Amino acid sequence: MEFSDLLVILLITAGATKAAAFFVAQARDMSRPEKLTVVTRALAIQAVVLGIFALRGENILDFFHVSVAALEVAGGLVLLLFALQLVLGEDHGDEHGAPPGVSMAVYPLGMPLLASPQSIVAVTIASTRINESGGSTGPLWLALAIVLGLNAAILYGIVFLGGRKQRTEGGFSVAPVLLRVVALLLCALAIEIMALGLRGYGVLPPMPAAQPQASAAH
Repeated sequence: MEFSDLLVILLITAGATKAAAFFVAQARDMSRPEKLTVVTRALAIQAVVLGIFALRGENILDFFHVSVAALEVAGGLVLLLFALQLVLGEDHGDEHGAPPGVSMAVYPLGMPLLASPQSIVAVTIASTRINESGGSTGPLWLALAIVLGLNAAILYGIVFLGGRKQRTEGGFSVAPVLLRVVALLLCALAIEIMALGLRGYGVLPPMPAAQPQASAAH
């Protein structure tokens, strides 16, 4: 796999777009130190998880006798359940008295939004193919470092440039609307991930190939 291919795949699967939208909506009433704690821990979780699977993803799956298709189905299901909770408006407050943002940094910001199921699958497949072909894993690690750096720039930029919005009684906030829209898109993404896994098992047929426009015209 070329470096450009790896970079594009990781930007799509491990980029911070969905996580940033969620963070803007959910962390609007946190102080700056709390936001910094959440972002730092979430980015560390993504780096550790993706680093482990880039290094030993194939061995991990083999040890637990798990296929890539099973990982896609399980990861998609977890993402779907989380997204449905957001769409239905269920409260994600911590019930055990943990400091604000601690639980958010692990779930859902660290996983499954930053270290997403599709990003884990992507780095596992990429490292497996590179090892099978006898190539160097340098481009994979470089692409991963670039994506993690961009994610850090985006999330830390939100912390330092976003400011703190004061809560107003009876006022309208766009954050809940944004959160519902992102959650709906996450539901669709989760279905796509599960469908990929089910196709790997042969439960669903392959997607039909796109028909050329020329043949469609005739």
